[in-house]
Amino acid sequence: MRYTDIDWNSVWKDLYEKNTESRGCASVWASREKAHAFLTQSRENPERIRHVIESLPLKAESTVLDIGAGPGTLAVPIARRATRVTAVEPAAGMAEVMEEYATEEGVSNLSIVQKRWEEIDPAVDLNGSHDIVLASYSLGMPDIRTAIEMMCEASSGWVYLFWFAGTTAWEQAMVDLWPRLHGEEFRSGPKVDILWNVLYSMGIYPNVETVRMEHTRRFPSIDAAVNEFREQYRITSPAQEEVLREYLAASLLRKENGGYLHSGATTRIRLWWEV
Repeated sequence: MRYTDIDWNSVWKDLYEKNTESRGCASVWASREKAHAFLTQSRENPERIRHVIESLPLKAESTVLDIGAGPGTLAVPIARRATRVTAVEPAAGMAEVMEEYATEEGVSNLSIVQKRWEEIDPAVDLNGSHDIVLASYSLGMPDIRTAIEMMCEASSGWVYLFWFAGTTAWEQAMVDLWPRLHGEEFRSGPKVDILWNVLYSMGIYPNVETVRMEHTRRFPSIDAAVNEFREQYRITSPAQEEVLREYLAASLLRKENGGYLHSGATTRIRLWWEV
């Protein structure tokens, strides 16, 4: 088969669906508590936030569209530097925490649209085009080609995508544990190699930057870590919980300052182009 014969969008969709089957379909972000914990964790790891924001061509008069905005880790600080920000975020807990975060920071130029990107009606939901459209580690979309086409249509200037290369630090733990927990291998989602080929097949040849970034999480106890990871690892039985507990204690966490530290480095890619 020739390169030009490959439907890279279908390759992306197949990997996305297999990953969804592995992880399960339930969203952990509907909960306000989980969303608030995510915001706290993100603010404790400011390198990613700083890296994304400093890479954008922001001006005081810029309008920005943040797709998959989570609890506003980017949208709120960007709103302080831009004239208007639209944040698209489907999870109820994330949207609620983002609104609270914006209020706490005195941000009033942020509009939140609680929908999946695929459900957006640009004429109704987006209040016109935006100078910068970004999706920061939020490309969990089965039809990535159509999603990117919508991003291009919504942009009057630039599109910025941030995604992963290789197995992420958190996926590696799932790869290690899934056979013992669920009797099958864990299927990772599509990475930047597929994304690049989708863009190339669309006639988009983006700028590319690669960075290696450390990510850390702190837990007061093993029990706290087990409680945090239980839903993510689809733990439903005492036997599965014991497998997770043993793995966390032996392989994933290390003792530090009376608590436990989880750290790992992941390769992250920035792709951007002018529309």
